Amino acid sequence: MAREPMPIKTSAGFHTSGTTDESTDEARIEGPISEFDKHGDYTGYDYFRCTGCGIEAMRRRDLRDGGYTCNGGWS
Repeated sequence: MAREPMPIKTSAGFHTSGTTDESTDEARIEGPISEFDKHGDYTGYDYFRCTGCGIEAMRRRDLRDGGYTCNGGWS
């Protein structure tokens, strides 16, 4: 009897079961993601992250329109 995958809460607050049919291999911009300090208090800032290479920016447009091209994490 196969077990159903457990839901996972991502850093952006979305729920996913982690199955391959819910994700794509294509890099995308994730966010806004709330930022918390080392004590767990909200800093008042949100940021965006590329799922391909992990680069982060305070504004979505810095990743989308700023000439940034994801290389999948490879230099």
